[in-house]
Amino acid sequence: MSAITATQKTNAKKDQLRCSQGAVSERERVATREQSAHRKRCEWTGLVRFLPSMQLARHHHRATVPITGCLLALALFLALQGATHAAPSGDNKLVRTTRVRRQTPGGDQPPSAFSANQTLREQPVVFNHVYNINVPLESLCSVDLDASAPPDPGDGSRAELGSGPSMEGPMDPTGPTEYTEQTLDADSQVTFTHRINIPKAACGCPATPTIQQLATRVEMLEREVSMLRAQCGSGCCGESSAMGRLDFVPGCSGHGSFSFDLCGCICEEGWTGKNCSEPRCPDDCSGQGVCVEGECVCDRDFGGDNCSEPRCPSDCSGRGLCIDGECVCEESFTGEDCMVGRCLNDCSDQGLCINGTCQCRPGYVGEDCSLVYCANNCSKKGVCKDGFCSCQDGFAGDDCNSVAPAMNLRVRGVTDRTIDLEWEGSVVLTDFLVTYTPSSAGGVQLEIRIPGNTTTCVISGLEAGMEYNINVFAVINNSISVPASITVSTYLSNPDGLVFKSITETSVEVQWQPFYYSFDGWEISFIPKDNDGGMTAQLPSTITSFVQTGLRPGEEYTVNLVALRDQGRSQPVTATVTTLIDGPTQLIVRDVSDTVAFVEWTPPKAKIDQIVLRYGLVGGEGPRTTFRLQPTLSQYSLQVLRPGSRYEVSVSGVRKGNESGSISTEFTTEIDAPKNLWLVSKTSTTLELEWDNSEAEVEDYQVVYSTLAGDQYNKVIIPRNEGATTKTTLTDLLPGTEYGIGISAMKGKNQSTPATMNARTDLDVPMDLTVTASTDNTITLVWGVVQGPIDHYKVTYTSSSGYTTELTVPKDVTTTTLTDLEPGTEYTITVAARRGRQQSTAATIDAFTGIRPVTHLYLSEVTSDSVSVAWSAPAPPADLFILSYSSADGTDTSKVTLDGSKTRSLVQGLLPSTPYTISLITIQGDVTSEPITASLTTGMDPPKEMTVSDVTEDAVTISWIKPLAPFEYYKLSYQSAKGRVDSVVIDSDVTNYTLSSLFPATEYEISLNAVRGSQESKVVSTSVFTAMDMPAELTALNITPQGALLRWNPPLSSVDNYVLTLTHNQVTADTFLVEGNKAGAPAVQP
Repeated sequence: MSAITATQKTNAKKDQLRCSQGAVSERERVATREQSAHRKRCEWTGLVRFLPSMQLARHHHRATVPITGCLLALALFLALQGATHAAPSGDNKLVRTTRVRRQTPGGDQPPSAFSANQTLREQPVVFNHVYNINVPLESLCSVDLDASAPPDPGDGSRAELGSGPSMEGPMDPTGPTEYTEQTLDADSQVTFTHRINIPKAACGCPATPTIQQLATRVEMLEREVSMLRAQCGSGCCGESSAMGRLDFVPGCSGHGSFSFDLCGCICEEGWTGKNCSEPRCPDDCSGQGVCVEGECVCDRDFGGDNCSEPRCPSDCSGRGLCIDGECVCEESFTGEDCMVGRCLNDCSDQGLCINGTCQCRPGYVGEDCSLVYCANNCSKKGVCKDGFCSCQDGFAGDDCNSVAPAMNLRVRGVTDRTIDLEWEGSVVLTDFLVTYTPSSAGGVQLEIRIPGNTTTCVISGLEAGMEYNINVFAVINNSISVPASITVSTYLSNPDGLVFKSITETSVEVQWQPFYYSFDGWEISFIPKDNDGGMTAQLPSTITSFVQTGLRPGEEYTVNLVALRDQGRSQPVTATVTTLIDGPTQLIVRDVSDTVAFVEWTPPKAKIDQIVLRYGLVGGEGPRTTFRLQPTLSQYSLQVLRPGSRYEVSVSGVRKGNESGSISTEFTTEIDAPKNLWLVSKTSTTLELEWDNSEAEVEDYQVVYSTLAGDQYNKVIIPRNEGATTKTTLTDLLPGTEYGIGISAMKGKNQSTPATMNARTDLDVPMDLTVTASTDNTITLVWGVVQGPIDHYKVTYTSSSGYTTELTVPKDVTTTTLTDLEPGTEYTITVAARRGRQQSTAATIDAFTGIRPVTHLYLSEVTSDSVSVAWSAPAPPADLFILSYSSADGTDTSKVTLDGSKTRSLVQGLLPSTPYTISLITIQGDVTSEPITASLTTGMDPPKEMTVSDVTEDAVTISWIKPLAPFEYYKLSYQSAKGRVDSVVIDSDVTNYTLSSLFPATEYEISLNAVRGSQESKVVSTSVFTAMDMPAELTALNITPQGALLRWNPPLSSVDNYVLTLTHNQVTADTFLVEGNKAGAPAVQP
């Protein structure tokens, strides 16, 4: 077949070409439906070449309009039109392949540099279309197709035939020759070239309908090009339409008319498609199929010309008629698809039809189960009725050959050791056989024979909590029935001895007796009275006690305990218990002073009625105080407490008369400070202080004092006096200095706040005031320098006539001479230090103008062997003093010489209770004065060398040497560390005494002195520890060959350890130590 080339010139706008795109899409859809399996393959190639810069209607408008988009759409339209009108095969089946390519005007030649730089307006566009057409084998040509025939010059185009390559032979590499026809304006042309190649074949080339149809399609393509020219010149492409010539109006395939208003065909009834070339299916296949070439291809479940008739399953398998989608089967078949065979007479309703064969019920036989039959003639133990045996009493089975079993076997009662059974049976039975076996592996089967007239049985001797398989057989003579069976579990034994060992606010400890047989475990539950929030726990079988925590305080619980074994449960043992009310917690005492303490606690969680607060002294001293407080309170202030005392305070809650456990703590009040501190007296170096004792039982007082300047700091500990006050004297102070003083009470490591005061010492007295010289009208004085700061000294002298004179001596001068005195007159002279308004105690001396002798002796501190003698210094001072003493009977005399500056001397070595005469002689130069005398009697001497002997646990002997002085009796006193003072009067001729009824292991202080009238000698003392008393009533108990238990009464005294000595055969001994808090020694081995 020749290649056909059509060249047409057209002018159109871009929007006019868009009108044709709809037609192109519709034709493509139609061409797609026409695809089918191909047989042999022909190639049809179409080439379209555009010059986009072509001017439209140039000879009419003289204007150039760019139509690149319009030409592109036009090319696509023609390509799809060519695909739509490809020649179909004889069976109207087509396979199409389309290839579109854009290339330069030169075809296969590479673009020149000039053409590469051209704009899109100047570049030609070429579209190639390749059509693969399957044609029947007999349609292939074997003649030479190289000859060409000129086209009809009147069709407006030129076509030439060229040779194409054979299917079998090699293709011409140059391809077919292209023939084009150009317009007068060759630079603005549109060229359409379609090349259809059909390969050569060795067969004949008859004029088949396929080739004719192909030629018709080609002619139709030419008409479509003319129609495109007319459309692009009509008004459907917009207001700015190009001028053109209408050469051809589409005929709409002869099945419709073309509408310029719609730019498309209006099809007749029964036709559709863009060019009305597609037949239309009846009712559009009812929406249940696909329309192909005017015929419906129905969905699977539908049929008919319009797919409106439903199909039957499997088309009734060819064994029936399909009516309204359901099969009406032939007589010998049934089922939804007539696949199932029917039985004769439907088995007479006495059997089942299976694959066309009757399976008869018992008692019926025959092909259609219509014949009645009884098995074994009912064994002569029944009557055959309608094919079934009606058996005599006591027999059963299809043929009445079996013993009727026991019926309605049931359990009447179960305990942990027994099972009570009941059943129903015939009166003709001779007896029943009852067998029972534990369900567990290895169980032994036991059996019981029951008379036939008895239908109850109690199986006893069973194991608690065990599951048993029980069978009851009915027996007639030697025939036995099938068993009536039942599985029963015995109860587990009830737990015993449920007791509550401990109960708290949130926990309960429960204890019970164990079981002596095997079981799985326990289940214990705690159910509150309001059934809200119960607790259940499962425990191992070895457990016999359990502590349940997390309970609510003050709640009543029902406690149930059951034993578990397999699926069995024992009867519960039940008890009730009420948890304690939770009391306050986190009790603390803070802000403790000597009389006040602040108590604080956390309220209980449970609802309570009141808070009970109690407090009192530790050790039970004094009454305890109780306060009942509102439940919302969480703190309280304790008032009027005893200072320095140990208190115990406890807090608990009360609800409905029940009191919770209490929480307690101890605290110690602070020691109260001493009160009313005052200055009793003072000197230049001392301050005497006194204060009221603290109310607390303090041991000591700490006195801290320092100068205000802080250059002297001292601390002393003063024992507490037994009375209401305590006093002390601060010594070695600086004269004329102010001190800050603080006194704190002390008890153990506790110390009170101090009581404070300031006090100033006196200015110190000028010491050693001495008359160094005396004349008839002068007296010369000298004194020592005072230590404290002073302004000056004040010297005052008064004559015996009462005339007083004062003078001032500078502070750095310690001597002065009094002048203008009266001769032979005694003067009283004082010297005092002064500082501002403060004046020290004056140093006083008496002096005479001339000489003043010693006139008087002062005796003091008389004891049994000594006396202190003092006198006034003479004026002028003496050079020596001679002091002598002599007893009244002259048996004891002595003499001593003293320095003239002395005014005191201690005389020792005197005899007790002896009168003595003391004399003093003054020596001044060569002048010796008359002796000055004084008399005294020495005191009684005490017993001497007191010793202790014969100390036992309750007695001690005291010995001593009798005093020298005569006396009337002895007074012996003794006192333990914690006991009272006891006194004993002993005759004067006794020198030893035994104290009895003492406490063992106790220290005693023993004092002894001699008494005569109201006079008592000095006391001599000693201390002694009584011996420890021994254990009493040593007894041996539980004596066995291996040991014995020793028991004894402990001693009264405190014991650290006992020493137990065990002697074997009076030869060897073993020693054991036993703690002192024990009164027995277990497991002593002999």
